[in-house]
Amino acid sequence: MIGMFQIQRRAPGSSIWRVLFWWSIVVRLLSWGLVIVYRLRHHGAEHIPKTGPILFVANHQSNLDPPIIGGLAIDRPFKSIAKDTLFSSGILAFLMRGFGVISIRRGESDTAAIRSAIAELKAGGSVMLFPEGMRTQDGTIGEFQRGVWVLIRRGDAMVVPIGIEGAFDVWPTGSRPKFRGWIETAVGKPIPSKQLVDLGEKEGLELLKSKIESLRLMCRENIDRRSSK
Repeated sequence: MIGMFQIQRRAPGSSIWRVLFWWSIVVRLLSWGLVIVYRLRHHGAEHIPKTGPILFVANHQSNLDPPIIGGLAIDRPFKSIAKDTLFSSGILAFLMRGFGVISIRRGESDTAAIRSAIAELKAGGSVMLFPEGMRTQDGTIGEFQRGVWVLIRRGDAMVVPIGIEGAFDVWPTGSRPKFRGWIETAVGKPIPSKQLVDLGEKEGLELLKSKIESLRLMCRENIDRRSSK
């Protein structure tokens, strides 16, 4: 409970309103709802650093992914990156601005959005990114876009891989969400950005993708075991 009020540790430079209302209350309520409806379980949250810049990198299975990861990383409020077209919806735009979402034009080089994300990391904050750039079409992990490499190379942050599984089952792309199912997430050990940069772009992204895929498959095994009982 005391940690909840450690604003500058959790999100350096953020307002008390953003951290306490949006992240300590709203995210918690959303997370409870996901636990009730989808029997959501998180694994490995202890790997998330308590201080310092963090780049959360996760696979993208459904529209539920941001609140799923929000509940997992509730102690370290992050700014995520989302395509600008989502801001056309009044209610959704209000929510995204409250959580500090950074708008980016998908498929284009949005220098301003990348600069905002890098500035957040340089200030000691956290950024969450779906490196595929769009939701999966079949539940598997797609190719990573180059934007994630720019943040890894210039953000000088701890890179925290996250695997999500089950979200595609309950809300496939182009379909309506189901109101029952199983979702799990798993956090891997943080990877210093320098370790990835030293490998080079191709090998660095391949390593990161393999870490996320291993976490996703572990969650799949857990879901299969839980749902078969």
